[in-house]
Amino acid sequence: MVRLAGLLENANDFFEAAKRCSWDRIIDKLENKQITRENEPLYIPKMVNMSFACELYLKAIAENKCVGVVKGHNLYKIFERFSTEIKEEIFDIWRENAGENIIACDYTRKMFYDNLEAISSVFTRFRYANEWVGSVISLQSSFTPEQFMKLSQFSAARPLASPPVYDGFIDQFALSLKVYAEKSNKG
Repeated sequence: MVRLAGLLENANDFFEAAKRCSWDRIIDKLENKQITRENEPLYIPKMVNMSFACELYLKAIAENKCVGVVKGHNLYKIFERFSTEIKEEIFDIWRENAGENIIACDYTRKMFYDNLEAISSVFTRFRYANEWVGSVISLQSSFTPEQFMKLSQFSAARPLASPPVYDGFIDQFALSLKVYAEKSNKG
């Protein structure tokens, strides 16, 4: 139980650190001032911290539910170790948190899993952003060639009308994991 409490506390700290690096906090502080290098959002640290928060929440859930988790940072691989019941509960929390009356259907599930795959290695990719960063810093600009072929809207291999992959998913996923982890820790 001590390990679980430590994982949750650590996850909450990284979640908070990510929020402090985001636009929401900056907008509240701006008060009609210009964005400068000193007050701009810190996108790369936000992505790294939010991804690590997700990883720690997933590992806390695994600890709580007695699911063996291999070491590593791949969010998709960790999530896939959960039972269908746990995955569905997290999926439902994500749908509710998205706030757009998202219904449970094949398209929505594909959007969820495509986005989860897109953020699966954000911790590693964004930690070493200096290796790929150019004039645009975004989730899609960090894709590996394999991810680009499968997930990018610019890939000719991606079927027409595929669900979108978007940067904000990591925030929604982290919040969903936080809600689930805290709820299951109480119950």
